[in-house]
Amino acid sequence: MTASPSPETTRPAVSLGFVAIYVLAQFGIWIALLTPVVMTLALRVGDIASEAEKGRWLGIILAIGGFVALVATPICGALSDRTRSRFGRRRPWLLGGLAVAGAGLLLLGLAPNLLLLGVGWVICQAGFNAMQAGCLPILPDVIPVRWQGRVAGMLGMTSTMGTFAGSWITQYTQGSSLLMFLAPFAITLASITTLCLILPDRPADGSDDRRLGPIAMLHAIGAPFRDWDFSWAFGSRFLIMMAWSFLLTYQLFFLTDQLSLEKAEATQVMVKSMAIIATATIAISLVGGFITDWTGRRKPLVFLAAALEGAGFLTIAMAPSVSQFLVGVAMAGIGKGLYFAVDLALLAAILPRPEDSAKDMGVFQIANSLPQSLAPAIAPIVLAIGSARGNDYAVLYVVGCGFALLGAITICPVKRSK
Repeated sequence: MTASPSPETTRPAVSLGFVAIYVLAQFGIWIALLTPVVMTLALRVGDIASEAEKGRWLGIILAIGGFVALVATPICGALSDRTRSRFGRRRPWLLGGLAVAGAGLLLLGLAPNLLLLGVGWVICQAGFNAMQAGCLPILPDVIPVRWQGRVAGMLGMTSTMGTFAGSWITQYTQGSSLLMFLAPFAITLASITTLCLILPDRPADGSDDRRLGPIAMLHAIGAPFRDWDFSWAFGSRFLIMMAWSFLLTYQLFFLTDQLSLEKAEATQVMVKSMAIIATATIAISLVGGFITDWTGRRKPLVFLAAALEGAGFLTIAMAPSVSQFLVGVAMAGIGKGLYFAVDLALLAAILPRPEDSAKDMGVFQIANSLPQSLAPAIAPIVLAIGSARGNDYAVLYVVGCGFALLGAITICPVKRSK
């Protein structure tokens, strides 16, 4: 009986140059997507809406875009897995998403009213998530297993790098509403185009005739959850992101209400906080990726990372001063960097079906998006409990600690990764 080739031997050989272009392409997606989320979309809403209404309209536009992202990634992933184009199954979605995202950003820059601004953001989310459906599965499709940890570590730091690079560019482009959306996108255009030129891609197997009607699509999206390893990994990521949503959303109010800082002083502390998170995430992502490839272990590092985050949130909850708050932020940032360095490599190792890698990784992204909507919904209940105890936001971070620790425990039952 002839043994079937292993996934490692069937992957095409790739160079360090290809890895660099791949990481740069993921950075290119994040810089053009996150710059509007962090800064430029709020600036455009402020230009169009009244001072009293701008906060509400920004929330509405971001929420609608978030729902589109929630739905688009697994659907585009499922379609990518079945694409039989002679250009491959990932390349059409990278280039198609690039064109759609560019059109959306152009509309954002030119929109004369809030309706068209919202439409532009929906188009952007559809385009960028189509690109993600083509980009993320390159890790299990192409990258050798022995490299996946360090590559995942580099991918893990791209969102943080994209946020800061986009913010830096915006200080020079905010005089032009069109340029502040399109300048970061120039990096996306160059990096995605270069990746498509060198990507070893192949069309889907012609024998795959699975239909994708509405019922079949729902079945396909739910299918990976029948795999226990995938479900446990999804649960771990969901819980970790719930904890992070609390930190990122409510740290300003913690500083002003819990530590009694003036708003201007609290803003300065937040800048330091984000710089600490960025530095810790980028440094530890690289180190963690090399450690996980060297040891061949994923689960212990994911557990350690989630536990470090939990300890950081608890330190913040107990902080009587800005110094201890920043220590807690640093601990949480180290945990975040280690987590994202290893968790994506762990996911690549436990995907239920290689032929469904884009769809399943798209489903996994729901664990990133959904907490951003659920955390603000849960927070008022937690704050009400904290208010009765006289320490509103401290209780919120204790709950965040609990979510992080549960995320650490949830990774333990995974069997197909060490």
